[in-house]
Amino acid sequence: MVALFFLPTYPLLLLLVIHPRLYPLAHLYRRAWAWFLIIFCFLRPKVVFERKLKKGHKYIFVPNHSSYLDIASTTAVLPGTFSFMAKKELRDIPLFGIFFRTIDIPVNRQSTTASHKAFIEAGKLLASGRNLLIFPEGTIPSHTPQLGRFKIGAFRLAIEQGAELVPMTILDNHRRLPDGSFTATPGKMRITVHRPIPTAGMNADDAEELKDRVYRIIEEELTHKGVLT
Repeated sequence: MVALFFLPTYPLLLLLVIHPRLYPLAHLYRRAWAWFLIIFCFLRPKVVFERKLKKGHKYIFVPNHSSYLDIASTTAVLPGTFSFMAKKELRDIPLFGIFFRTIDIPVNRQSTTASHKAFIEAGKLLASGRNLLIFPEGTIPSHTPQLGRFKIGAFRLAIEQGAELVPMTILDNHRRLPDGSFTATPGKMRITVHRPIPTAGMNADDAEELKDRVYRIIEEELTHKGVLT
């Protein structure tokens, strides 16, 4: 399904990533790909926003990570233009990897220096008015849907930039496309977009508490919806 969309339209995408001013159009292209994948894999997304997101606000979305479908599902349902910040290995995926060489931010988790540079770039993107999506677990945990340990970077970045953190709970993707599988199972694909958490007035010492707060929000939603028992 990925190839069916990308192969005939790839020349258009190459044009849309020539210059950063065209990146919002490249993101619309990616949204079209996400909906193509969802529709033709017979997936049924259902998103609940606990509070309407406001245009012009600076947001960092922090969802749990349970499947390679997470990128498609969040791209499809979230409004506006945003960039992903995720592991650098995504750059090497055929066709799709072009996004992580252009509009997104790849992170080399094995290098402290490279990771620091990636977060500096992320700060510049936020300052320019583009939102970010960061999976705080860093990768898909081997024991999903149980949450993995959250990394601190997204929470420090939100405080430094004065961005609002938006926890997101992805409830069904681990069933629709398990990690390591290339076969998607038709069915529901629920996402809860929780209330934004303002970071104004916080400092670096508050990052750990903020991280734990977001962890609890997502874990409680997974439990409440019957995903965790």
